[in-house]
Amino acid sequence: MATRKISQGTAIVWGQPSAAGITHNLTFSGLAAAAAREGVKADLGASWDDDYAVQLIWETGTAPTAGGVVELWLACSRDNSTWPADVTGADAAWAVTEKANLRILVGAIVVPNTANKTVALNLGIWRPPTRYVTPVVVNNTSQACRVTDPASNNTSRVILVPRVETIA
Repeated sequence: MATRKISQGTAIVWGQPSAAGITHNLTFSGLAAAAAREGVKADLGASWDDDYAVQLIWETGTAPTAGGVVELWLACSRDNSTWPADVTGADAAWAVTEKANLRILVGAIVVPNTANKTVALNLGIWRPPTRYVTPVVVNNTSQACRVTDPASNNTSRVILVPRVETIA
């Protein structure tokens, strides 16, 4: 009888430019309350894995009001030029007014009323519909993401880990 096994592939990690372990830029440091930012697009390849484990890590700055949320949306493109909701696939500010057109809300972190706290949440398994993906992070808390000096010390991240299936 065959045994099905799942192993981890190489993680795609979005975070502060020049921070350790980052594969794609997404500038979190100082992301204002009620603002959003998209990261640099990732190319999953012509043949990509079916499933990805998704994790969002957020570092608070000034203590936010408890219960605020940080949302993670994933925008996808089949050709790296046609993106939904004014997404560009670059590390840039993004208009929150376009949120309804993103369609793929992966999840959200509810933040505590604690300053300089790193909160991590495994958001589940995501199945990409197309080859190119970029994260959009929406800060619906009462405070900006932590500003660090240097900015590369900010620990906020979006992480996609491919789940590779083998049958033995």
